[in-house]
Amino acid sequence: MSAQQPGKPPVARSAIARHRGTLVVLAATLVMAMGFGGLGLVSVFMSPMEADLGWTRSNTSLGYSLAATGMAVGGPLWGWMADRVDIRLPLAIGATGMVSSLFAMAMLQSLTTFYIASLVYGGFGFSLLYAPLVSTSGEWFPQQRGLVTGVVTAGGALGQGLLPFAGRFLIDGFGWRLAFAGIGGAVLAALALSLPILRWPQGTMAPPGSVTGQGKASAAEYETVALLALAAYLCCACMGGPLVHMASFVGSVCGSPAIGATSLLIAMIFGAIGRVCFGVAADRLGAVTSYAMASAIQTASVLVFPALGDSLSFMALSAVFGFGFAGNMTSLSLCIRDAVPAHRFGGALGAVMMVAWAGMASSSYVGGRLFDTTLSYNLIFILGGVAGALNLMVLALLGFRQRTVLGRSTVRPMSRNIPMVSSFKRTGD
Repeated sequence: MSAQQPGKPPVARSAIARHRGTLVVLAATLVMAMGFGGLGLVSVFMSPMEADLGWTRSNTSLGYSLAATGMAVGGPLWGWMADRVDIRLPLAIGATGMVSSLFAMAMLQSLTTFYIASLVYGGFGFSLLYAPLVSTSGEWFPQQRGLVTGVVTAGGALGQGLLPFAGRFLIDGFGWRLAFAGIGGAVLAALALSLPILRWPQGTMAPPGSVTGQGKASAAEYETVALLALAAYLCCACMGGPLVHMASFVGSVCGSPAIGATSLLIAMIFGAIGRVCFGVAADRLGAVTSYAMASAIQTASVLVFPALGDSLSFMALSAVFGFGFAGNMTSLSLCIRDAVPAHRFGGALGAVMMVAWAGMASSSYVGGRLFDTTLSYNLIFILGGVAGALNLMVLALLGFRQRTVLGRSTVRPMSRNIPMVSSFKRTGD
């Protein structure tokens, strides 16, 4: 910032940088809310779409799976590109893909159109925005990166709750087609206001090193990212099916679609709180420890869901589930950032999220297929619990590797100099 404004004293430049950084964090949070909110719409739109168009639960679940597949396939490419080009290019393409997909949903007549729109939303929409949202916001406040990442990803949790909740009321009042159109208009307005604000502290290009390729990745770095990718797949396989089908499951058990939508909203509200809390925990305890805590809460909640049968207990467990599952994304992003330098973060994040979205896609679709076959969601919750237990084993391996392979404790710069064992040795900062 000092190079850009040489005439201002250091204190003034610092204040300006904090102000601009705060605006970037707020803009990234709003965009994250719109992106994840759009992905979560299928949870409340599937029933009216099935009734109107004669589709099955697996038909509509496959739409979400394709959106997740688009996120998975597009993530590594767009993350790599975000490290190397003017950030305004991926933001413009991603915004166009998101908004056009939502408006296309309002005019659906066939499964083919539904599947194409879903794939575009993920592959040519939100996947272009995700890495820049996390990477740009975190670099403005490196000493509070956990807190900042928690705030930005909390927007995703709020969006996953608020947009489907609003969609439920729009569907009741205007029908599902106009509901899609209304949400598309809201997303368009939010992106138009927010995206022009997003930038790196250095400008619209990533920090130095992304273009020149300074510092080759080590074998330990590749191994760490690979283990994080495996953990991400298992974590999202635990989360995906229960999350996508949660509103329908709770609504069917309680005999009220409104209760189902409310349970999802409660999960996302507490998810927003969880993402901030686990971000702060990562600043103090380390990202792997924070990740393991969040995953343990998520896994236990998924296994308990099938045992419940009344609305009050569902609401309470939804809050616990949301608090835990939402912390996973914050902690995972911080684990990746700890493992790689800033100029390789976009590519590494995209690669790990590719595997994570594959877990979401497979779990969501399997959940729909199992429901069509058994007319019950119980098995998908049980399978999700198994995946969560395996994820905890991978995280234990990461912790063991941290102690034995890296072989020493470090002080994390974001920890305000509180002595602790870092999640990984950070290099290249």
